[in-house]
Amino acid sequence: MFDNENILNMSKSNGFIKRIRKIRPIPLVEAVLFSNDDPSKVSLNDIAMYLDFKFGIKLTRQAVKKRFNKNATNFLKQVLEGLLHSNLVDKVPVFSHSCFERITIKDSTCNQLPDHFKSVYPGSGGAGSKSAVRIQFEYDLKNLKVLELGVSPFNHQDLHNAKETMADIRKNDLVLRDLGYVSLGVLKLIDNSEAWYISRLNPSISKINDADTGDLLNFAKIERYMRKNNLSVLEKEVLLGTEKYRTRLVIELLPDEVKAERIRKAEKYAKKKSTKISKQRKAKFGLNLLLTNCSSKMIAASEVRRIYGIRWQIEMTFKAWKQNIQFHKIKKMGVDRYEFLLYSKLIMIILQWKFYQTLDVITYAKSKKRVSLLKIYKAFALIKEKFMFILRGNRQCAKEALSWLMDACNSHLLHDDRKGRINWRSTQII
Repeated sequence: MFDNENILNMSKSNGFIKRIRKIRPIPLVEAVLFSNDDPSKVSLNDIAMYLDFKFGIKLTRQAVKKRFNKNATNFLKQVLEGLLHSNLVDKVPVFSHSCFERITIKDSTCNQLPDHFKSVYPGSGGAGSKSAVRIQFEYDLKNLKVLELGVSPFNHQDLHNAKETMADIRKNDLVLRDLGYVSLGVLKLIDNSEAWYISRLNPSISKINDADTGDLLNFAKIERYMRKNNLSVLEKEVLLGTEKYRTRLVIELLPDEVKAERIRKAEKYAKKKSTKISKQRKAKFGLNLLLTNCSSKMIAASEVRRIYGIRWQIEMTFKAWKQNIQFHKIKKMGVDRYEFLLYSKLIMIILQWKFYQTLDVITYAKSKKRVSLLKIYKAFALIKEKFMFILRGNRQCAKEALSWLMDACNSHLLHDDRKGRINWRSTQII
């Protein structure tokens, strides 16, 4: 997976290494990742000591510090890009029955940074964090490919990213994204790309008309009608906004206790702001409102929410990363050193992701069962020494790690099926 000669040539070409020195790129990456079990406490001395003990490379703390610069960061970005476009298996024929070419889920996770990073990674401002970083992640569920893993300042909002990456959406994609990425304009752009979407209705879209009658939708009336007639779901063709963009609205009735909890939270917030909640808004708290340009022949109304729920898999991904890679733990350091650490961790994340997707494909082919994302990342922590050697380009170690994980899959790493839980297998209904 890592060819040391190619890595060395790459590091020379971008100026990270200008001549053969005592230290090469991969040992430095390894030292940054593994020199201390707690990533929030890694010091320059820890890195120097690790290089000495593991590789016989003797450097002072000051010499190590000088290795962290823009060229080093650009080198790691190059390595990450190459890793994103590689696979442990040549072909992954998953969900080949689907009418969609790709099924993409996307979200971002944010980490607070020390205040002195604010000139490079500004935060939300005001009473919020002065400095924070946003990590964008997009994944194609059907073809098991990472489409984006990018880093930006916190104030580069998800909606900006959605507009900037519109050119990446292809014909016959199914796009599943959170509200932060969705606006009426974005939905229209996805439509114009001959792609498909499922999205929650953005509260900022207040003008929602029935396409048949032209009347504004009365959600309080709709909720009463559904409860009276014991309807769990219904759908309407609607016109959104002043542009009267036509799309399909799927309305799912929620249990009374869920509505009550939503109202309780909203009233608590409204009290702080000295505002009141309208009857229309209270009615919406009892409903799941989902938009899609997929016809009822493509996806039945009763399946729309289940399919949209697949997007939550990305939240599980972020949870796994934070628990096991701990990229959210940051101590005070220079920006160049932080970026080297961050991209080193992203490389490890994607390297382990390749193992996860390979195990998932093989396991499903054999037993029609899925590998648990959280469990597999915990298993990775148990064999971190293997990943040290994999980083060094040891292919035998990669085979041994894969073999050990395959053996562990049968007993310890499979996804637990629980009532109401949506997992990767849900995409088979598409």
